[in-house]
Amino acid sequence: MVYCDFSETMNDAIAHGLRVSQIFQKELCLFHPYGKGHKERKLDAQRTLGLLIRRLKEDFPTVTMSSLTLKGNLEQGITRIAEEYDGIMLVLSSDKLKPKIRALQQSQIPFLFVNGSTSHCLGYDQVMLPVDYRKVMKDTSLWASYFARFNQSAINVLCARENAKENQKMVKKNRLFIEQLLRKFKVNAHIEQAQKGSFGLPTEALERSKTRGDKLMIIPASQHINLIDLLVGLPETKLIRQAKNIQVMCINPKRDMYILCD
Repeated sequence: MVYCDFSETMNDAIAHGLRVSQIFQKELCLFHPYGKGHKERKLDAQRTLGLLIRRLKEDFPTVTMSSLTLKGNLEQGITRIAEEYDGIMLVLSSDKLKPKIRALQQSQIPFLFVNGSTSHCLGYDQVMLPVDYRKVMKDTSLWASYFARFNQSAINVLCARENAKENQKMVKKNRLFIEQLLRKFKVNAHIEQAQKGSFGLPTEALERSKTRGDKLMIIPASQHINLIDLLVGLPETKLIRQAKNIQVMCINPKRDMYILCD
């Protein structure tokens, strides 16, 4: 699904949504939430989305497309997207992040934050997978394996360097799971040791991705939010803003993730 807010950057989100639907051979759905009691807004949105779909079908006739309008804001509609409409992912532009990150905290499906729609940005052929000590790494690694299987993407795994023995043990366990998963699907992965621990890992991963030319980074969203996070912003918010033309997929560790069906 693509979050359509009719902003200047919405076309980037649609371009990426179209690309992802082609990769996974899934339906492309243009989604717009509208304010309560605004029937005219709903009708206007439905007309606009219908026009967009007709234009897209001219260039991409084999892609199944639809539109969806739901009452309320994004945060109020995100659970329905997954449970009632079988959404597997929500594609959004990387601007105006605050309400989008709030909705991510309630989501059972990944959010793909995108920026730019050049052929380079739309490649998805190199994926960065940072691995720390958290259990949610199993979910992020599953999505990395999906891109490898359906898009033949190269997977670059960066494992945190931990000093605490318990954290070392968890990183090692996560790495073993990823190696076994990728081996099962005959995916070649390049696995490296980071210089930083789990806290600084996303920043190091982003810098390496920029140097290497990775197209996508897959990370978990924050699980525990404290006062400092509320004051200065969540780590994933900072990372998305700094990512430039590297797309960032965020997975909510607080909800059971919906699994992509072949």
